[in-house]
Amino acid sequence: MPPNTGPFDHFPTTGGFRAPFYTLRFDADGRSTSPLTQQHLIDALRTGTFTDAFVFSHGWNNSWNEALGKYREFIAVFQKLVRDHHLELDREYRPVLVGIFWPSTAMELPWEKGPDIAGVNDAIGEPGIALESAFAGLVEPGERAEFYRLAEPATVDEADGRRLVGLLHGVFAGGDAELPGDDNRDTDDVLSAWATLEARLADRPPLPASPGDFGRPLARPLGTAEAAGFLDKLNPRTLFRMLTVFQMKDRAGAVGVAGVGTLLREMLEATSAATRLHLTGHSYGARVLLNAVSRPAGGPLPRPVDSLLLLQPAVNHLCFSAANPEGGYRRAVEFVRQPIMSTFSVHDFALHKTFHLALRRGKDLGEIGIAADEPPNEYAALGGYGPRGAVSFTEVPIKDPGDPYPLDGPEVLAINGSRTIRGHGDIASPSTAWALFTLVRG
Repeated sequence: MPPNTGPFDHFPTTGGFRAPFYTLRFDADGRSTSPLTQQHLIDALRTGTFTDAFVFSHGWNNSWNEALGKYREFIAVFQKLVRDHHLELDREYRPVLVGIFWPSTAMELPWEKGPDIAGVNDAIGEPGIALESAFAGLVEPGERAEFYRLAEPATVDEADGRRLVGLLHGVFAGGDAELPGDDNRDTDDVLSAWATLEARLADRPPLPASPGDFGRPLARPLGTAEAAGFLDKLNPRTLFRMLTVFQMKDRAGAVGVAGVGTLLREMLEATSAATRLHLTGHSYGARVLLNAVSRPAGGPLPRPVDSLLLLQPAVNHLCFSAANPEGGYRRAVEFVRQPIMSTFSVHDFALHKTFHLALRRGKDLGEIGIAADEPPNEYAALGGYGPRGAVSFTEVPIKDPGDPYPLDGPEVLAINGSRTIRGHGDIASPSTAWALFTLVRG
């Protein structure tokens, strides 16, 4: 069977229109691995058929099948919302849907690679390998034997933990590009973060496969002495999952700048302002889209996109700040016509309880707060606490269908989703679909 160069599927919409659904793949460096399919999309947009174009980007630790399933689920919930509540637009509506697929997991089985889509490189992931083997590929060949010796035990002491972190220095050395003026990290920074995370996880079962789920919270507060007590019982698997946070941050950035940024430019150049472009990203998929909008390869986008919905974004809560120096995604507010909608939830354990532990530096150990509503340190996640800094934002509780959002005024609409968003991946619901419909109608 020849590879498919057109839409992967179609979805019925209002008025009998069948919306084409394109699946576009990118490698870890942002190169399109389905360029002919992407060109087919651009040619279709040039015909002027479509009034709205939707681009979806999944988050971390999603295989092809998982990401595809989440796209289908969200689209189905959106369609049901429109149907059940008899929602209409005061204009024609002929949408085209685009699902972005990027290698967001270090572990992918051969049958999860997805269908053949016309392109120069059809591989999107490694075959089924252990997580430590994925990181071993980042270690110098002459040091891999020592890496495997240190990675195999259930726990290592401080000396071996320090050496293991040192072997993986290239994964975490850079600062947080989303945070104004952040410094680079060293081995001590990551070692202390590792011990802190071990303390946070001490009274829970073994870690699950997902790097986005670090476990459940302790009943007691976290402190420096408690973390120090774990320096002699460091679990290498905790380190690998923690470093996945760094690895996928970098990868999402590269995919957004080089891959999706180029795609958005081509989509905008192929259409007039009459075709509205709506972006929705979950977790690190939000980082993909923020990079694509604020710093695309080749310079600024030719015009703003119409809307950007960030669902539990795994990005820094200061990323929109206009303070000097600016947050890493300050320019995004200039290239989105409507206020950026961004959800956060206290029930998102990965972003509310542990994201800031993995990313902070050693000197911040004593600065971690325990307040429930305020960011615990400067590395807190936007999806855990909402935006802060020098940015115009309005915080509102998540709305039920029919309850309008205030779209006039703020640069960012911070949606407290704690009432309906019960976990990091709990994003396909009538309330989140209503947020997107509000932007489409707006």
